[in-house]
Amino acid sequence: MKVLIFGSTGRTGQHLTTMAAARGLQVLAAGRDQARLQALQGVADAVALDLFDDQQVVSAVRALAPDVIISTVGAGPSERRMVDEFGNNAISNAAAACGVRRVLQVSSLACGDSRAYASERIIAAIGPVLEAKTRAEDHLRALDLDWTIIRPGGLTEGEPTGNGALYEDPRVHGRISRADLAEMVLKCLDAPGSIKRVLATVDRTTLPPEPADLREFQI
Repeated sequence: MKVLIFGSTGRTGQHLTTMAAARGLQVLAAGRDQARLQALQGVADAVALDLFDDQQVVSAVRALAPDVIISTVGAGPSERRMVDEFGNNAISNAAAACGVRRVLQVSSLACGDSRAYASERIIAAIGPVLEAKTRAEDHLRALDLDWTIIRPGGLTEGEPTGNGALYEDPRVHGRISRADLAEMVLKCLDAPGSIKRVLATVDRTTLPPEPADLREFQI
């Protein structure tokens, strides 16, 4: 399987790249910095591009011809045009234009229907980013693709713990390491049950006691 990872040089993307290659997948990488792309280990091919240039994104997808696209792209609220929306939309559109049906998009808790359960502190801190990610989710869901949207909780660093879990419940709260997030994305990669699903993911040991009726999503 040829897997194209956008945002492959980011902190989550690097975990994904390493883990995907270790599992025998043919990893293709896309990002902004050619030097950082070349430093990645286990990558079969890589392309540097500007995600705000739709044609560059289409050209890259067409040239690399992946079976699956994973997007981990994101930025901060200080960017004038947030890649969280415009970059993700360009990726989704390129997948549709090039016939790549399987797309996994890493978003965030507090987006979409999970916003109602988010803390005021999070909304105040990164509200515009969450709104941009929500618009990108909506854009992907409107396309005729086999999509999965994965909303991680608060991201931490560190080694994989094996405690990552998926939930189809917008009330979920918690944290998850970037390494465990990468594991959850790869778990969804070829799981038909995750198609056209919006899934939260957190380290199950960080779940608060309420609500008590949360159930893990099985794929």
